[in-house]
This record gives sequence, structure tokens and C-alpha cells, in this order.
Amino acid sequence: MTASLASLPPDHPLARFEPLRPAERVLLRACRHGDIARIGLRRPREALPELTVRASFLAALALGDGSHRQSRRVQLLGAWIEGRLDFGECEVPASLWFFRCVFDTTPLFDGARLRGALAFPDCELPGLLAERCRIAQDLALNAGCTIASEVRLQQARIEGDFNAARLAMSGHESSLPARRSLTADGIEVGGDVRMAEGFDASGQVRFAGARVRGDFIASGARVHGPLDASGARRCALVLDRIEVEGDLRLDQGFAAAGSVSAKRARIGGDLDCSGAAFDRVGDAAWGEGVSLLLDRAQIGGALRLARLQAPLLGASFAGTRAKVLVDDASSWGERLVLDGFAYSHFGEGAPLDSGFRLAWLECQPAAHLDGDFRMQPWRRAMRVLRGMGRGASAATLAWRREQRLRRIGRVGESLPGALRWLARAAHAGFGALAGYGWRPQRLAAWALLAWLGGGAFFALAQPHGALAAVAPAASFSPFAYALDLLLPGIDLHEASRWLPASSAAALPWSEAARAVGWALRLFGALAAALLLVSLAGWADRDRQQGR
Repeated sequence: MTASLASLPPDHPLARFEPLRPAERVLLRACRHGDIARIGLRRPREALPELTVRASFLAALALGDGSHRQSRRVQLLGAWIEGRLDFGECEVPASLWFFRCVFDTTPLFDGARLRGALAFPDCELPGLLAERCRIAQDLALNAGCTIASEVRLQQARIEGDFNAARLAMSGHESSLPARRSLTADGIEVGGDVRMAEGFDASGQVRFAGARVRGDFIASGARVHGPLDASGARRCALVLDRIEVEGDLRLDQGFAAAGSVSAKRARIGGDLDCSGAAFDRVGDAAWGEGVSLLLDRAQIGGALRLARLQAPLLGASFAGTRAKVLVDDASSWGERLVLDGFAYSHFGEGAPLDSGFRLAWLECQPAAHLDGDFRMQPWRRAMRVLRGMGRGASAATLAWRREQRLRRIGRVGESLPGALRWLARAAHAGFGALAGYGWRPQRLAAWALLAWLGGGAFFALAQPHGALAAVAPAASFSPFAYALDLLLPGIDLHEASRWLPASSAAALPWSEAARAVGWALRLFGALAAALLLVSLAGWADRDRQQGR
């Protein structure tokens, strides 16, 4: 292969391109030596003759016909590509590397099979069509590459990395309603997906059903969801059903104008959203808008939602599973769907106090806290706190949950209407006396109060002849007498020595002493029963449900 085609036979596929343009001669010579064709140092601003390469010539050169030695790489710097570069359904034996080139027509790689890599660093393209494309190495749209329209990579297969770092996908929401900037549904990537270091897309970015064997990195990326005809903003980033064997990173300043959806995603490592800005322009604050959808996602590592730039509004974690949850005061806004959200423990730095966890649970939609009360989020939080040695925090959550259940009418709801008041009264009494079994130490305080009150009453009543000694030699101790009445099953030999007087002169003190005695006995029996119920966990509705 030489820098001229004059020696080729007239029927050779490249002969039809004579006479070659200056940039084409440089390209031909570089391919012969396996070198970079340096047409210019910067992106061309216009299609000057000395900078222009015909796309048809470039395609014919890359494909070859087997009669000349074929370069393993076509490398072009600073050229203007004229016409459509069409490799549709073609077998491309060489890697294609374009640096600071301008394409005046969208390249076509639909169904193409590239044995090497495909790279457009710092290039300018109207778009890129590469559906069902097979690339044996990397696909690079990086290093300041700008694309005015859409990139279509549906069902493509990339054996290496998909590098879109510093890719800028321009567009105007007002002129392009419901615009998609990057569509990669069903794509398979053997390495990493990199949309970091200034990735900026105006329009929806889609990786629904994608499979990534490495990491999916969108650290610092900015995605602007499109507006539909009604003026409502659509989803900015769609990761539904994506499978990522490594980490999925939406961190370090990731920002989305519009919602991020990763429903039924499967992530082998962490989902890291540290420092992200979901719903960057505040659309979720209006109506029933949402910022993050993770319904039924499976996260093998940690879900990190700390240091967010704004609390999550309308986020949904229904059926989501993660090993670790890392959050903080910046994480949670209103209308959180937590039903079915499962996690094994709270990560390092996540608050474990009952106040924070109670406020988090109360961020659920009103319907999930009132008539259609969702029990699972409360049970999960209490179970995890107990497992981490925070039994006091778990007990406080259980106590506050019981108060809410009574307030919304869930206590005794299965009983006939005439009996519901009795169940609610008993529930309220159990809460006041023993914290619904979660604070049995309250019983000791109530018993102390009853003992001191009873002892004081008997000390006051005895000078009026309220009690008569069974044995004349007995001496009366009012607090010992009250304690003997209060403690069931324990005989201090005080209640048996003194009985309420039967003489008319002792009235009404004797009758009052009789009533107070029965009250102490009844309270003692009740306190003992409640203590047994509390310590045995018989009143624990979570244990009753096997949770």
C-alpha cells in the first residue's frame, strides 16, 4: 500500500477514490506504517480541503479487500469526516481511533462486528448509531467528546470497557421534548462503564436490562431528564433490571434533574450514592414526584446514601434488599416507601439512636402510617437495632409504634364494636404500666409508688383504729403491712396479724383500709403478671408473627 492509488488496477475497490485528497494521502501513508494520521492538532472548524477525509474512503480503507497488507489500527487526528461513515452489518478487522475529528453525519455501526476497539476521544459527532454492534475491545466516547443528538447502543456487546468520561451530550429541553441522549438497553459490557469526570447529558440516559461485568461508575455525572408535552420532567437515568457484578457508583457530586430509576437492579457490590444530588431542580417537591426508585433491587454490598446534597423526596425502596444501609441526617425527606426494604445492619457512621430512626420511619407516606399501616419497616429497624446491641433504641421504636397503632384504631379492630373500648383501655394501661412489655422497669417504679402510698395511708389510718390486731402483742408497721399486701406469693406475716376493724367506731377508716388493701393486692398480682408477660415476650407482636 502506498500514498497513491495510481498503481492499483481499475477494478480495485480503492481505485474509485482517485484523485485522493491531501488528508486522505496522509491517512493512507499512516495506515501503511501503522502510525497516526496527523491531519491537524485541533478539531476542524470547517471542512477545508486539506482537512477533509471522505467517509466512504475511510470505510473502504478500514475494511480492505485482502489483496494488500491491512493495518490493525486506523488512527486519525484532527480531520473532518465528510459523509456517513457506514459500517452497518460489516466485519471490521481493524481498531478505529479518531481523535479531535469532526463528523458531519452520524456514523452507522448497526450490527457491525469490530475485531478491535472503537474510540472517539475529543471528537464532535451529530450522533452514533451502533445497535447490535459487537466490539472486541473498548468503546470510548471520552476526553471531551461532544454529541449533539442520540447515541443508540441497544443490544450492543462490548468485550472491554465503555468509556464515556467527559462526554457532553448537548440538547435543548424545549426543542426536544422527551429526548433521549444515550440509549443502551440490553447492552453487555465485559469491563467497566465509566460516565464520570464531567459526563453531562441533556436528555434521558438508559441502561435498562444492561449487563456489566465490572463497575458502573457515574461519579460526578450530570444528567438532565427531558420535559414532556405537559411540562412534567421525565426520568433522567433509567437503570431498571441492570446487572452489575461490581459496584454501581452515583457519588462524588452525581446530579440528576429528574428521577433515577433502578427497579429490579442486581448489584454485586455497593450502590454508592454518597454526595449525590437527586432531583437537582426540585421537581419531586411538586405533587407526587419521585427522586429515586429502587423497588425490588438486590444489592450485594452496602447502600450508601450519606452526605446527599438534598434529602430524598418520594423515594421508593419497596422490596429492596441490601446487606448494609449507610445513611445520615441528609438522607431522608418525605413520602418514603419502605415496605419490604430489607437490610442486615446499619453501616459505619449511620445513626443508631431511636430519635433518628423514628423520624425516618415517620417519613413514610401518610397512608402507610395510618389506615394502611405497614408493619415491616418497623420490624426490620427494631430487629437490626437489637442485633447491633441497641435494644433500648429498638424498645423505644416498639413503644412508639404501639402508641400509633392505638391512635389509628388498629388495637382491638378484630373484636366486636362493644368490646373494642375494653381492648383499647387494656392496651393503654399496659403501655402506661410496662411500656407494652418493652419497658418492664416501669413496673418497679409503679410498685414503689403504690407501696409508699399504701404505707402512708395505713400510717395515717391506724391512729383512727382502722386496723385491729389478731394477736394483742403484735406491733403495727404500716410500710411492712403495705408491702405484705403488695407482694403476691410472699408472706411477711403482717397482713395475717392485722385486719380491718369491725367496730362502728372505726368507720369509715376501716372500710377505706379494706379497700386500699384489696387495691394493693390487685395491683401486686397485676404487676407480677405484666412482668412475666414482658420478660417472656408474650406481648411482643413481632414474635407472634415469627419475625
